[in-house]
Amino acid sequence: MMELRLGPRIKSEVMAHRQFCIRCSRLFGMVTVSMVISACAVQTQRTTAIPPLENQPHIEIESVDLLGVSASMKRFIGNYAPKDMAKGRKAWNLAYAALDPILFNFDYDPSLTLTAADTFNRRAGNCLSFSNMFVAMAREAGLNAWFQEVKLTPEWSNINETFLVSMHVNAVVQDARSEYVVDVSGAKRAKWVRIRRLSDAEAEAQYYNNYGADALVENDLATAFAYLVKAIRTAPDTSYIWSNLGVVYNRNGQAEDAKRAYAVALEINPAEIVALNNLYTIYVHEGDLVRAERLSSRVERHRLKNPYYLHRLSSQALDERRYEDAIALLKRAIKLDKEEYRFHFTLAHSLLLNGEKDAALQSLGQAKQLAPPDGKLDTFSLAELKYISDI
Repeated sequence: MMELRLGPRIKSEVMAHRQFCIRCSRLFGMVTVSMVISACAVQTQRTTAIPPLENQPHIEIESVDLLGVSASMKRFIGNYAPKDMAKGRKAWNLAYAALDPILFNFDYDPSLTLTAADTFNRRAGNCLSFSNMFVAMAREAGLNAWFQEVKLTPEWSNINETFLVSMHVNAVVQDARSEYVVDVSGAKRAKWVRIRRLSDAEAEAQYYNNYGADALVENDLATAFAYLVKAIRTAPDTSYIWSNLGVVYNRNGQAEDAKRAYAVALEINPAEIVALNNLYTIYVHEGDLVRAERLSSRVERHRLKNPYYLHRLSSQALDERRYEDAIALLKRAIKLDKEEYRFHFTLAHSLLLNGEKDAALQSLGQAKQLAPPDGKLDTFSLAELKYISDI
């Protein structure tokens, strides 16, 4: 299988007393269904058993035409993959044109989820958006094309106190005896852990899921709930969407409904670690230590791969004046994510308190270099650092 690559991905979760949520640019989680018939047999039961969101306005989400082809898209296809083009060349030509910055100047934006037509019109979007557009155009050109979910080594981010771990989607197109992977993200194939073909329904569910995850990050629970329910009704056996629904319930004070949603996620995919983590968090919060203990070893292994969790542990170590422990934890976090300025800032603080002034100055400089251009750290001094624990 040949590969054409150029940009994203998502999944989210919440730690300690927060919940994790999932988003695909993104996507989250793998779905494993042992038998199509059995999956279909339980879909109605799952989707009709979704409890309402209490004390929140009801919102209905309309269906989108995810793969609709516009007139401008047809003209593009006509230019680069016309009907009379020789077999074996069409897929390559179309992929090359879609990825070429001169022929089609696409702006990769991991936060922007769009339909195929909107992606083409705006020349922007995330990996799901680009895949929507390319699959739609390839099929319009008479080619066999489909979505492909790519599980990557987890990459974490933290937005509005919600932890996100990225996953990825791309497109595959078949022409004659060749298959091409068309990928806008630039993700190296060596980092791919596992791939899986997605149905159109799953891709559409991921579209709704992304909007639900975005609303969840903004704590707009009614909108998040509406999009996630729409996603579940579109593809009921997608574990990470049930996990995200559990986050919404839990934030709305419906812990029992949250636990049921996480249980469904784990029934679909026992390896859905985000649901496992969030379920564990509820058990600990409720003081149900027996159930929490059953999950603790798996959850802890997962958390130690999350640099933001390591950063939190380092803050606890600092509070307890265990400076060397804090430094070791922060170095592990930075090894996982070198670009997060807050890790370098806290490391500088830890080093200073541990008497390592030169190393602290170096880490503070790195934090300033990586920090957003809001001026917050521009004039920050080592003397000031001694009296601050976080930013």
